[in-house]
Amino acid sequence: MKASKFWVLIFFIILLLLAFSDEKQPSVLAQSPDSEIYVANNQSQCSGISQCFFNNDPDKIESIALAKAIDFAKENNLENANIHILSPYSIQTDQIIIDYPVNIIGENDGWLSTTSGTCDQPMFLVQAEVNFQNLHITDGSCSNPKPSRDLIHVESDAEVRIENSTLENGKNAIVHKTSTGKLVVQFCEIKNNDQHALLSENTEATSELVLIANNIIDNQDDVQVVCSTNTSADHNFWGDNFLPLQARQACDVHDSKILGARIHTLQTGVAAALLTLNATYPSSDFYGLSARSDEQTQLYVINHQTSMPFADSSARNVTACGNYFDIFLPKYVEPQQISLRLTYDKSEACTQAVQTMSVCGSGQPKTFPLMWYDPKTGVTDGWDYAGNSPQSEAGNIFGGQQVVCDYDAKEIEIFLDNDGRPNLLNDLEYTPIVVGFEVSAIYGFSVNENSFGTVSVNWSTRSEVNTSGFRVLRATTEEGPWEQISTTVAAAGAELQSHSYQLNDDSINPASVYYYKIEALFEDGSLQQSIGPIQINTISPTSTVRPTSTPYPTRTLRPTSTPVPTRTPTPFNTATNSFRTFTPTFVTNTPKSTTIVQVTDTPTLVEFEKPTSIRPTETIRPTSKPGNILEKKKDANPDLNSLLVWGSILVVGVGTVIAIYLSKKSR
Repeated sequence: MKASKFWVLIFFIILLLLAFSDEKQPSVLAQSPDSEIYVANNQSQCSGISQCFFNNDPDKIESIALAKAIDFAKENNLENANIHILSPYSIQTDQIIIDYPVNIIGENDGWLSTTSGTCDQPMFLVQAEVNFQNLHITDGSCSNPKPSRDLIHVESDAEVRIENSTLENGKNAIVHKTSTGKLVVQFCEIKNNDQHALLSENTEATSELVLIANNIIDNQDDVQVVCSTNTSADHNFWGDNFLPLQARQACDVHDSKILGARIHTLQTGVAAALLTLNATYPSSDFYGLSARSDEQTQLYVINHQTSMPFADSSARNVTACGNYFDIFLPKYVEPQQISLRLTYDKSEACTQAVQTMSVCGSGQPKTFPLMWYDPKTGVTDGWDYAGNSPQSEAGNIFGGQQVVCDYDAKEIEIFLDNDGRPNLLNDLEYTPIVVGFEVSAIYGFSVNENSFGTVSVNWSTRSEVNTSGFRVLRATTEEGPWEQISTTVAAAGAELQSHSYQLNDDSINPASVYYYKIEALFEDGSLQQSIGPIQINTISPTSTVRPTSTPYPTRTLRPTSTPVPTRTPTPFNTATNSFRTFTPTFVTNTPKSTTIVQVTDTPTLVEFEKPTSIRPTETIRPTSKPGNILEKKKDANPDLNSLLVWGSILVVGVGTVIAIYLSKKSR
């Protein structure tokens, strides 16, 4: 009887232990934790997702899901775990201290903010190796104290990276101090912060700060970035009409290494990337640009989409058939050769225009519509064709680069080396590039004297955008003064539609020197483009043998007979075709064929469809036991279920021995 009571007691003890185990530990923890962790505002957002933490109601640090996720990674030794923020997500009052190496990655649009009006702490305090990616961080609606709270403070001995993110509406977006590690901020849009985009108070000599390929705009303090030691802040866009030397303090910045247009903005960050190049082109391009190199190297690529870099200072307008890009090499990278491919299939009109006989069909690479611009040394005359010599007086001593049209792929390829311009040594720190045409690109300007004593002025265009007409001007010296020789010639082309023109000037004198130039006019009558002058020497008449008879009657001062001569005067013998036989003494720019190229009107350009970001937005979810919601693990003790099982076995064993002993004793 005593033995049976003992076994009943043991049975109840085991049931209690098992019940306690089920209540305190989710079954998902029996599995090995992995490096994909999720953070959400509420429990419903975590539905169907393993290792997902959500906020609890109390405004305490232990209730914040992101803090729980960081602790979970630390307790389970998940170094460099990916913590995915399921947007929209809000922390509360307390700052999030990140003291373990993790990657904080935004999902959907990456929105991350706060719900508290207390703003005396930054949102994040970084004390480890951390990478922020694809996040849209804003401070919410702080009211105490004013202004807003800082977004990120970096105090780390390891490298910290903030990439492809948008940081706005904070006090200071980033504060850097007491760090020996490197801080890299790239491909971000940092805007509308009350004070600075970045404030560095760091004095550590071993630290390095790199700020590259960002939009830094509309931060309220005119000095948007304050640097300290070992800082580089080149190749950023600082706002319209802002030079970096105006917008920064104590930074290593060069005004020539500036982005001339805003980087295309994405949901988080901007359309920029650091590409790793190999011997073959990648299977997918970056917004219409791909690159390769026989030696592995890297290349920064910046997509401005339809915003023309340095539009205010460019001497030429451009009709673009692709995105405007900036390309430049990282520091200390010196490849010998890089090849680029840029697509021109923005529209059917672009495809037709590029593949016409006057452009790619001409077989002359200097006319192929790949254009580049030199903002540093000015070797280009505004935007110049990359297959031709640069057109400025300082640049025309250089050759162009090899350019190839690929009709099948609808791409234009350029081979960049250190011969010709643009090249890797001089230009690939400053180079905007685009597939496009000059607006009113007058490319066939020529002047010839016809056999019947008139000068024929001929010109052709590749594209006419907002062009109303053309003026033909003439002068007797290269400096002028210039006079218009006829009424304005009405424009007959269109955007991405070429046309050829001819005007005859019959008011010339023989054996004279003339200069001609052409001006294209905008629709409001203002000057759009000027080309020339071209010099021509008109010919002298050829000497003709005169008849021996006197061509005029002999005049008698005092006639002796009748006042009317009795002999009919010899008629005036005009020299036959005296202006037709000649040898030109000087003709410049022998014209191309004057055949007028008829091009069917093509539709106007359509806007680009926004390309998909190169970063995948789909997150791979763990497949193990979906639907379980994980709360913070309290400690790093061995698996509790295992302990309970072995404890139960031990209790049963001891109980059996005792039962046998009592049974024998009762006998």
